[in-house]
Amino acid sequence: MGIKNIINIIKDVKAVQKQPAIQNISDAAKNANSLNLKALVEAALEKIGHANIIVAGKTGVGKSTLVNAVFQGNLAETGVGRPVTQNMKEYSKEGEPVHIFDTKGFELGNYKEVIKELKGEINRRKQLGDPKEQIHLGWFCISNDGKRLESAETEFINELSKEIPIVVVLTKTVDTKLDFYNLVKNETPKATNVIRVLALPYETPIGTIPAFGLDELIDHSYELMPDIAKAALASSQKVNTQITKKAVDKVIAIAAASAATIGATPIPFSDAVLLAPVQIGMIASICKVMKVPADKQFITTLVSSAAGVMGATATGRTIVRGLIKLIPEAGLIIGGTISAATAGIVTSGMGYAFYNSIRLLQGQGIDLNAANLSKEFTEQLKKTKLK
Repeated sequence: MGIKNIINIIKDVKAVQKQPAIQNISDAAKNANSLNLKALVEAALEKIGHANIIVAGKTGVGKSTLVNAVFQGNLAETGVGRPVTQNMKEYSKEGEPVHIFDTKGFELGNYKEVIKELKGEINRRKQLGDPKEQIHLGWFCISNDGKRLESAETEFINELSKEIPIVVVLTKTVDTKLDFYNLVKNETPKATNVIRVLALPYETPIGTIPAFGLDELIDHSYELMPDIAKAALASSQKVNTQITKKAVDKVIAIAAASAATIGATPIPFSDAVLLAPVQIGMIASICKVMKVPADKQFITTLVSSAAGVMGATATGRTIVRGLIKLIPEAGLIIGGTISAATAGIVTSGMGYAFYNSIRLLQGQGIDLNAANLSKEFTEQLKKTKLK
């Protein structure tokens, strides 16, 4: 990312700062009077949220098949189910930040009861005030091969759309005709989109129809997700590689903007320790998005080795000083303080150096353990240049 892009990020700091994720990072930074690296890592990992998605539709429309095709680890089969209401269960799996709320048994006879329960649960979670606990999105599944849209389904979609974004997913789509698609789209104007999907390849007498539509579903869902849930969705999905890069870009942009906000105070160079929570949180989030197993010790090793290679101990001020030494252009815009531009630039440079390290090791088939990743990370930091 070049200087022009970073400057654009910095200009947009006020708007970005309103986002919950930025506010949390900034609050953590303001309270960091001294650097306790392990405590900061622990706090950063705790702040990584999850995405909560309602998957609704009648029995037999292929909800479980869809969920297993989209998310890591066959979530619909291996996830642990917890009753939430009489007609809804929450499915989750350790290590996967997506939680699925399944309305099992949605049928014409009890749809009004299901709507009431779901709206009640959605609003109850909103009142909790914790963005991580809210229901972020809904997928309503309708079987395309049935070619039938019930009035109960349209009412369900239009009612739930008043509370959360609802995407209509036409499952089991094996034909190219758009008649049913157009009908559903016309009858569900409050839905954000109607997406035709074939979750698994379908065998026919004349050949195999490949799976399709899953990447479009994830791309659309990602755009609908609040910022606090985007990384979680990108991490758990397995069908859209572009979303992973998009999520990493977002993580780095938010961290750079937050660092710029801190730098805009301005802060004395000796107080650059305030940037450490931002940068550590950024690294933790990138690990989560890219499915790098990371705990407190793992991230501590990464940050410590990066600082050590720069001839410094693992403190916020020396990490930043070391990074500035590696980026000559940054030194031109720094006086006795860390400016907004400098803070944003070095944080962004650190983020992309880490991202490039992961991509390089993945491409070479090298194990992403702490030792290998720390070595490549420090090499990438040395190569960091602003163009």
